[in-house]
Amino acid sequence: MQKQVLFIFNYYKSMAFWSFIVTLAVTIINPELILALSIKLFLIFVLWFMISDRKVRQRLRFYRISGVSNIKFFTVIYLFDGLLTTVFLILIKGFT
Repeated sequence: MQKQVLFIFNYYKSMAFWSFIVTLAVTIINPELILALSIKLFLIFVLWFMISDRKVRQRLRFYRISGVSNIKFFTVIYLFDGLLTTVFLILIKGFT
């Protein structure tokens, strides 16, 4: 179980920059937590549909090898990303 989570976090590192850019854009436009988490959930669904494409799925093969199901993969990514987004928005609101 711990290895699986480490594999997921290893994949998340490649997405972290883009996730932070989305968080910054949401913060600039309208820094509401529900809006930010809703946008992140939408992006997770977009990623899910991308993985249904065979070529994209082949690029993400390593998480399949480690025995991580799609649901666990996307749930852990969303929870971790949501936690980071929540902390960031609370800190931003605390300083403004």
